This record gives sequence, C-alpha cells and structure tokens, in this order.
Amino acid sequence: MKQRKSARAILLNERDQVLLVRHEDVLPADRGRPEVLGYWATPGGGIEVGESAVEALRRELREELGLTEVKVGRRIGLREVQLDLPGIGAVLSHETYYVCRGSETPVLNREGLSEWERRVCKAIRWWSREELAGTSEILRPAALVELFESLFRNDSEPLLLE
Repeated sequence: MKQRKSARAILLNERDQVLLVRHEDVLPADRGRPEVLGYWATPGGGIEVGESAVEALRRELREELGLTEVKVGRRIGLREVQLDLPGIGAVLSHETYYVCRGSETPVLNREGLSEWERRVCKAIRWWSREELAGTSEILRPAALVELFESLFRNDSEPLLLE
C-alpha cells in the first residue's frame, strides 16, 4: 500500500478557538467508516517531495485558507489511518498534528484548492472548547476533542490518535 505523510493544523485564534473545515464527500475517504460522507476536519495536507512537515503545513494553510502569517508550534498528535484519496487510491496516511496560531482572517480559498478539494470543502468555522465537546457533528480525527484538550493540559508528548 502507498504511504502518504501529511501535516495538519490545530489552528487557534486569539480566543483559543480551533478552525475546522467542513468536508462533504461523494465517496467515503475512510474505509473503516463508509457511512461518513460529511465531517469537520483540521486544515492541512500532504507533504510534497523535498518539503519538511512545517513547510508543507505553511503551504497548505496558504493554499487552502490564504494565511501567510501562521506561527507553527509543537507537534501535538500523530495518527495513522487507511484512506481512499481521489487520484491516489488507497493509502496509509501518516498524519502529524501541530498547534498553530494566526492573527489573519482565514477564507476558504477556492483558487488555491485542487479540483477535488473544491468539490468537497464547503465551509470553515471557528469552534470553542465547549462547542467541540458538545457537538453531534462528526469530527476527524475522531479524537479531535481529546487532542484539542491536550493543549490546555500542556502535555509534552504527542498523542497517538486512533
């Protein structure tokens, strides 16, 4: 199976809210949950050849959200998951999550998105701790609430996410 490394942002604003992107897929990306077509996920994406994870994350945030002044902090989570990605097929995705801060106003940048991303990325939204903990919406990764809460406990080791 193909391997894919990606970098994802737990992007916080000045009120410690986290930014998530609404995805509405036609086909399930996660073989383990074929019923899930709509969900909220962290921004980020694949690491290209020659890029570091931080460089990839900065590029993805610029392309997806028009952000150019993001401070990338420590690595806070790791996840491996099998996904089916358009144009790539089945991959074992190795995701690294970083805490990030930005003061710019993000905008879902349709011009910076790939054709597939333009079809599935529908909206962005800031979420408070309380909203995340109380939502019935599907979040990806499933342990997003735990990952977000780890920021406020100052856990030094990255969480291993399911």
